[in-house]
Amino acid sequence: MTLSFVSDGDWAFTDGEGLELAGKVLKAHHEVIGSMPSKQAMLILFPFPQNAAASKWCAETRGSTVTLLMGRLPSKVAALAQLSTPLTHELFHFWVPNALALDGDYDWFYEGFTIYQAARAAVRLNLLTFQEFLNAMGRAYDAYASGVDRDRWSLIEASKRRWTVGESVVYQKSMLIAFLYDLKLRSESHGKHSLDDVYRDIFRQSRSLGGNAGDGGSLRGRGSDGNDAAISALVRASGMQDFAQAFIQHAVTIDLRAELDAFGLRVERLVLRTHVSVNESLTRPQRDLLRELGYNDYMRSSTQKRR
Repeated sequence: MTLSFVSDGDWAFTDGEGLELAGKVLKAHHEVIGSMPSKQAMLILFPFPQNAAASKWCAETRGSTVTLLMGRLPSKVAALAQLSTPLTHELFHFWVPNALALDGDYDWFYEGFTIYQAARAAVRLNLLTFQEFLNAMGRAYDAYASGVDRDRWSLIEASKRRWTVGESVVYQKSMLIAFLYDLKLRSESHGKHSLDDVYRDIFRQSRSLGGNAGDGGSLRGRGSDGNDAAISALVRASGMQDFAQAFIQHAVTIDLRAELDAFGLRVERLVLRTHVSVNESLTRPQRDLLRELGYNDYMRSSTQKRR
């Protein structure tokens, strides 16, 4: 892929540093999927046309073009960190849903699951620490818990109603369910498989059925239903046949504390916020699983000793 970078305004980072960051994110996503979605892509970065908070940003992806409006932070480190947040998410849209010709309201997958996948990419690229990753899960749970009618509909039905029930019910709840799916699949397969394999499977199915992901090919022919395609990919993973029915196709209430306890994660309510952290004592399978997600117990023990 040839990535063009168009920018205007004065930024704390150089054009080269912004382009380098975008390249690293694209490479990380490519390593998950196994192919590029197009030969040409463009990233457009502009400041807001009117005064806006320095930490604010807004982005949209159409085809293979990301348009990003962003506030201007004075620190280069902070500005690049701010840039990385929309980039990890929006650049993944080059693949999902833009390289899959799927129809229907399946926002729970191409938005909610993408939020989780973007956070995973940020951890792999050292743009997020593992604890910051867990903090994002806590914030997602709080946003989901505050939603009206959050558990009234299945994710599929809520996606059809997202303009009335609110994005947090769809996006944040779906992000949490993607997290639970990934944990369960990694645990069931003893670390051999993950949500990454689901994405590879979707594009592998696309190629086997005559589509070409790089040219916008579809999973089951153009116009296939996105809900059916995504759920089929999720349930093809061994041991995950019941997950989609329980968490996606039916209305469900997420008990985050109960769900995460088996994986060595502790959920607490601190000062009106949900805090997710790693248990002090872990079994070997729990430690191995969390290490796959980016947990560094060596760094944690070193920090505890210094304290």
